[in-house]
Amino acid sequence: MVQVAESEDVTCLPMSQQDEWKDVVPLAQEETASPVCPIAYAEDYKEMMDYLRALMAKGEISQRALKLTSLVIEENPGHYTVWVYRKKLVRELQVNMEDELSWVADLSAMQPKNYQLWHHREAVVEMLLDPASIQGMSQDDRVAIPVLRRELGFLAESLDEESKNFHAWAYRQWLVRTYGLWDQELAFVAVKIDEDIRNNSAWNQRYFSLVAGGSSLSADVVERELAYTLEKIKLAPNNESPWSFIVGLLLRHAPEKLYESLLPQIKALAADEEYLTAISGTPFYWATLVDIYEQQAKDVPEKQKEAIELASSACDVLATECDLPRQKYWQFRQTQL
Repeated sequence: MVQVAESEDVTCLPMSQQDEWKDVVPLAQEETASPVCPIAYAEDYKEMMDYLRALMAKGEISQRALKLTSLVIEENPGHYTVWVYRKKLVRELQVNMEDELSWVADLSAMQPKNYQLWHHREAVVEMLLDPASIQGMSQDDRVAIPVLRRELGFLAESLDEESKNFHAWAYRQWLVRTYGLWDQELAFVAVKIDEDIRNNSAWNQRYFSLVAGGSSLSADVVERELAYTLEKIKLAPNNESPWSFIVGLLLRHAPEKLYESLLPQIKALAADEEYLTAISGTPFYWATLVDIYEQQAKDVPEKQKEAIELASSACDVLATECDLPRQKYWQFRQTQL
């Protein structure tokens, strides 16, 4: 197994004067005679890229190529072509994957929203642990596997640092789906929502945890999610996330529950003196009514006319009182009922 020390100091000499690179003819970037908008690369970066381009052109698999990719990526973490080359080097050189993950973690601390490093991390984890190798294992046994336990811990730290980091959440979804870690996810998401009820990323993850596993939702789960969401709405009525979450969930898995269960409960909230002002004043309540009545009009022919009239009235409230910035949208939506 090859060990790579990514933190070694690099000589101040230009690469063209280093013995290690004397056998390489640098390959300059192709440019037209008069480029419209030439990029003013720093000279040291331009030289590194010229040498790296030469290595990539001949498909060299070597330690020096790996080291050079690390230098280029540290200068330009968004260079996806270099990341692709590095992934090939890591695999073919049989680099110590734990060291590679540590290097990526150091980079992610400085570049937490860089697409390429998260995708590279996925590739390295799959090299460490083939998803097929854990088929048939229990959830408890899976989360006890060192690489998965470490990744879950790394993600928890990343989301503690930035709770709405889209890239970290996307990586978590990949990890959960790829390795079948569904059982523990709802508990994790509940904690993140409790920490910040307006964390739309956590609400999105809750939805993912419920529906992406491929199984249909039981009546008990639907009722549980209704009760859970309504409690969160009471805490922050003007928070769009729980409204969108429950409407989306019911539309997909139990559309009849929109008007049979959700409708009477939110109307009761709107009539409750404790919540009256907050609920009736938020556009999300009225937008939810539009969605509910629109679905009821489709599902229940005998109530179609009444439901459309009620949806239209809700659109009027939104267009004239509650959601003036989107007045045109609600007027258009009204015409589509």
